[in-house]
Amino acid sequence: MALYDYNFCRGLVNGKGWERGIVQQLQEAQRVIKKNFADMDLENASVGEEMETVVNEMVSELDRLIADVQSVHFR
Repeated sequence: MALYDYNFCRGLVNGKGWERGIVQQLQEAQRVIKKNFADMDLENASVGEEMETVVNEMVSELDRLIADVQSVHFR
């Protein structure tokens, strides 16, 4: 019997029961990043645009990471 079987690995990726998996943690990070940006009080428009660019890049990078994690197949 393998130490890390299919069910164990899928549980890490997707979570089991009340536990969050890797994908849910990354999605939560995206949500928090977007919320923190929305909560910022940016008076300077150019700073706001720069921050929006950075935030969008972070969210896109997390999207790619989530896709990579979800593309891993277990036997």
